[in-house]
Amino acid sequence: MQDASYILEAARSGLEASEAEKLLVEFDPMDLAQAADRLTLEASGDTVTFVNNVVVNYANICVAGCAICAFYRPPGHPEAYVRSPEDVARAVAESRARYGVTELHINGGFDPELKAEYFEELFGAVKAASPDVAIKGLTAAEVDFYSRVWRMGYREVLGRLRDAGMDAMSGGGAEILDEGVRRVITPYKFDADAWLRVQEEAHELGIPTNATMLYGHIEEYRHIVKHISEIRDLQRRLHGVLTFIPIKFVPWNTQLYRDGLVKGPAPPELDVKVTAISRLMLAGEIPRISAYWTSVGKRMASILLLSGANDLVGTMINEEVLRTAGSGEGSSLEELAHIAREVGRRPVQRDTFQRVLREL
Repeated sequence: MQDASYILEAARSGLEASEAEKLLVEFDPMDLAQAADRLTLEASGDTVTFVNNVVVNYANICVAGCAICAFYRPPGHPEAYVRSPEDVARAVAESRARYGVTELHINGGFDPELKAEYFEELFGAVKAASPDVAIKGLTAAEVDFYSRVWRMGYREVLGRLRDAGMDAMSGGGAEILDEGVRRVITPYKFDADAWLRVQEEAHELGIPTNATMLYGHIEEYRHIVKHISEIRDLQRRLHGVLTFIPIKFVPWNTQLYRDGLVKGPAPPELDVKVTAISRLMLAGEIPRISAYWTSVGKRMASILLLSGANDLVGTMINEEVLRTAGSGEGSSLEELAHIAREVGRRPVQRDTFQRVLREL
């Protein structure tokens, strides 16, 4: 308890990067978790939130060839696809009718053949068929890629997507905001500064975003701390981040695993440490820290709800990206509510913008 009290007081005073790294290196994960849980209860009470959403990938064609991805297919591959706007709209409408989803989480790859008009037609078709479903997508990585292909600035791309019906932006593409790490895991994607610039442009246009961090591959503690520090600075400037989502790397079927750079999933201790340090560093800045059950599993997600997390992201119906890497099982509102209840928390269904819909 003495260690947890020390950690708690350090977090309340504002953790600098060097202090946060020291906590990760020197302190027991359970002490970090205890302090982070206390901060969570103080800031947000005992609620655990999640959205009822469907995931649709508009395409799996991607020219980036990231070593962390098992989902993409290169142009011309027999398994490559691009879904029509009508197909996506139909899938969303079916999920709305069957499951009552309130959010579409939509992403894809980097397909140089897609035009801006494709996304305008896609978002327009979804809104016409399901006007009460919020559209969350694209990632900052996609915005950067298509801005170069379409020869437009970030603001113009984001403005067109917003005007077509995009309500919020997902947090993907951040991976780890360190160039040394990115040169290995995503060598052909944009750099860390560009991810931050896209986020800033979105916030200035009134488009809220999530922010993610991919951990458990080749990064070190210092990279994790640097990443969270960048997110904290971004939030302090523009206050547009809705949720911070640490995502555990699932290595199976990825190039990093085939090359032997990653031997397997990171240990559970790292899951606890990452969630706890996220809360300890972001306390007072981002109210919702997510336990991403699709990457850590439902059992670990319940532990993370006692380690600083207070959000379960969503039902993630039809999630494919993590599934192709060897993870990602389905869920329901009832299952997520059970995860919250079994650790003594109150489950709350929210919408995309963190507004409470109902307590389950």
